[in-house]
Amino acid sequence: MAATTLTGPFLDALRPMERELQQAVSQAEPEKAIEIATKIQALFGNDRTHHRLLKAKLWAYEACVDANRLNYAESGLVGIRRLAGRSTRLHLEASALLAVSLLRQKKAAEAKKIIREVIENINNITSDRTRHQFQRRFIERVEEECILAEMIGVDDGVLKPAEIESKAILLLQHNSDEEILKLIGNSVPTAGILLLKDVRNYSLNLLPAPDRKLLPPPAKAEEPKNIGRTTFALLRRIAWKTFCKPSSPIYKLWSQRIPKVFNDGYFSAAVIATLGEYRIGLPLIASGLAALAMKYSAEEFCELAKPKGLMIARNDKEI
Repeated sequence: MAATTLTGPFLDALRPMERELQQAVSQAEPEKAIEIATKIQALFGNDRTHHRLLKAKLWAYEACVDANRLNYAESGLVGIRRLAGRSTRLHLEASALLAVSLLRQKKAAEAKKIIREVIENINNITSDRTRHQFQRRFIERVEEECILAEMIGVDDGVLKPAEIESKAILLLQHNSDEEILKLIGNSVPTAGILLLKDVRNYSLNLLPAPDRKLLPPPAKAEEPKNIGRTTFALLRRIAWKTFCKPSSPIYKLWSQRIPKVFNDGYFSAAVIATLGEYRIGLPLIASGLAALAMKYSAEEFCELAKPKGLMIARNDKEI
């Protein structure tokens, strides 16, 4: 069935809400995203299958995945996959987000099947630039989520702010970035590295040969330094809302370059808050994240850490 043609007045009402929705997602505000998507649904009345409505819901579900509201996101993403045509980009994006949600819930067998489906259908994106952009983001996200999934619930000790802070300062004083990344990599649970290897063997090797060459060889990918680099990427992504919200205590001081931010435990507090949300009790990883974050200005870190969505807007040119 052809999609209903949207008229001028309808689009005049819809477009501002779509922009507001994307802004809510970019600012890690899932409740606001859900609220706006609900208003957009009301605008469409009884039409539950229009691609603009499904896309709005998909933005909201991405915000929920990023906020770790996984049960809500999973049920919604399954619904999007059921309503969107299998050859559409909507179906592909919903599948990618569903794979992330499943990995994070430690449903590895289900996740691998969805990852394989995404890889096999990635050519449904006709734009070369957008396809390569999506492919790179998806692969990076899958690798990060494999590690994150096996860090969730791991408890190697209580995260004590003073100890995290003092260890971070020692790392800053005596270790290079590469050495800190290696320390983080060596602290990742073995199960995370094994899951990453399993998912690579099962799914990512389905990539066309030219694209597969862009991935590091398995031996290099599993080196502690590279595991650490992937882990730091996922940690700063999940830490972004704690470190970088304008209203957060650390950002208020850090962005103004006030020395107190480095002396009064703000970095260790922000790290503990981030890891606590995911029930991650890994003190060395906590200290490594705090140490690396301290090396940046607030602007640099927050630009680097800002999550890159699997939902790619037309004006999103960043790889």
